[in-house]
Amino acid sequence: MAKLKVQIVEDEGVVALDIRRHLESFGYEVVGSHASGEEAISQFKTEAPDLVLMDIRLQGKMDGIEAAQIIRKQFRVPVIILTAYADEKTIERAKFIEPFGYIIKPFEERELRTNIEMALFRHKLETQLQESEERYRRLFEEDVSADFVADAQGVFLACNRSFVEYFGFTNAAEVEGTHLNSRFPDESQAADFWQQLKQQKRLVLHELDLLRADGSELNLLANVVADTDENDAITEINGYLIDISTRKNLEQQLRQAQKLEAVGRLAGGVAHDFNNILTVILGYSTIVQEKLVKQDTAIENEVSGIEEAAKRASTLTRQLLAFSRRQILKPKQVHLNELIHNLEKMMRRLVTEEFGMYLNLSADPDTVWVDPGQIEQVLMNLIVNARDAMAQGGRITIRTTNYQVDSPQASPMGKIPPGNYVCAAVRDTGMGIEPHMLKMIFEPFFTTKSEEKGTGLGLSTVYGIVKQSNGYLQVETETNEGSTFWILLPLHHSTEEAPKRKKGMEPSYSGTETVLVVEDEKSLRNLVERILKLYGYTVFLADGPVAALELARNDEYEFDVLVTDLVMPRMGGEELSKHFLEIRPSTKVIYMSGYPHKHSEPESESEPEVPFISKPFSPEVFAKVVREVLDDSYTS
Repeated sequence: MAKLKVQIVEDEGVVALDIRRHLESFGYEVVGSHASGEEAISQFKTEAPDLVLMDIRLQGKMDGIEAAQIIRKQFRVPVIILTAYADEKTIERAKFIEPFGYIIKPFEERELRTNIEMALFRHKLETQLQESEERYRRLFEEDVSADFVADAQGVFLACNRSFVEYFGFTNAAEVEGTHLNSRFPDESQAADFWQQLKQQKRLVLHELDLLRADGSELNLLANVVADTDENDAITEINGYLIDISTRKNLEQQLRQAQKLEAVGRLAGGVAHDFNNILTVILGYSTIVQEKLVKQDTAIENEVSGIEEAAKRASTLTRQLLAFSRRQILKPKQVHLNELIHNLEKMMRRLVTEEFGMYLNLSADPDTVWVDPGQIEQVLMNLIVNARDAMAQGGRITIRTTNYQVDSPQASPMGKIPPGNYVCAAVRDTGMGIEPHMLKMIFEPFFTTKSEEKGTGLGLSTVYGIVKQSNGYLQVETETNEGSTFWILLPLHHSTEEAPKRKKGMEPSYSGTETVLVVEDEKSLRNLVERILKLYGYTVFLADGPVAALELARNDEYEFDVLVTDLVMPRMGGEELSKHFLEIRPSTKVIYMSGYPHKHSEPESESEPEVPFISKPFSPEVFAKVVREVLDDSYTS
């Protein structure tokens, strides 16, 4: 072990020799003895002592206190004052240089050694502390994350270079003294941050959106730690922020790519199914034309084939609308247990003998506000899905129960808000769903089944209907153990049914009234004309709102009912009807559309809802609505 090297600065030679003798007896090495401060400093680098014993009164212009101050500042070596002076003025001057010891001559050998050992120990601790502080300073300053220190109110006390760069400041001085709250986009986000920090005292990987100096938004991942006092009150906060704006942008791009992939799958699926349908229609139409040319009137089978293909197209359209949550629903109060019980026979027809189906309908109360036909479709789709998941047969269980959500819960359809729900669950004992497929099962045309078993619209339709019914879905699955689909519908507390209009007697759909049809699609306009004339009506046609309003202004014509498409260029059906009724206030109005547009709600309860015909429609349905509107017996 290397000997401790000591430099003696003492102007009296005898005293210096005595000190040297003591030091050498302790096992220390005396590397130099000097009578003046100037000489000691000039030899300091050469001698490189570990400790200096310094007298105050020295030869030369510099006294010991001045020399000790220079040594401490330039070389950071501990200095022990060794002097005969102990007056108050000298001691006060000595305090200024923070000596590691102050020994009064004459001294005892034990006193000298004790002071030297304590000085070395203190110097070691100070050195370690300085190194630790330097490491922390460098870590703080050079850290790639944006680090800051703020007081209990959120006023910035310090920040590092990355913080300055993150937020677009010129230097740290611009930040210090400003308030953390000024970096939040709004007061509510700031309040939420402080509330969480006060409750938890430590926020780990907490996502924050803060503002740069120029007002632009910065997406950050924050670790924030609060220092507290004995009363658990915050005294200081330390924050470490990581810029995740790039990651957020990439996530957004990924989501957009996934949406485009889903849209591509949707477009491909729609094209595939509609091409099949169109092939049937075109094929049968060609056969009909050939038979008519040959004066063969036996075309009943071909016409039936065309009709069936059109119905398939209509069904596919309804499924797509349900998926997109734009299907027009007709909700009413429904007892879910009763609905499932009434549907049981139909559900059992979907499965064969190797499947067992069990009902456990225990929800009480079980009232929900839904479109019963759409919820029946949801259940049927889930039964078919469960059946197809069990190639070798198995067990399907349908149960209802009540469920209370106390705090928001995650689901494939977003957070489930607190409240009371009626749940319907369909469980199978099939193969289960692979974890990597769970995120895709509700996408349109995504399916793991073979082509002949399904198009992949079943679960996407379930998703759309449940979403539009203000409900939520949960999925529990385990590979080779089976899956459970939970439908959560808000409990409906009212015991009253929705008001119903009085139904008239079933009349003949024929009539002699005058109908104005406004439709921008020529083929459909001509079809409607043929339907109405077939039932005896007088028909006027307009290819758009402008032509319709011109007819309205012509006093030569009288119109009993206006039938208008809702979506047309330049002016929609709703706006047209308003202008039309200003001219012809007694005319009745019927909307029609292939797009599930939600027309304006009546301004008052006494104002009747405008009748609506959804495309595609059959001639009978169209004529029925027109007749009921004219007879004031229409019900939606």
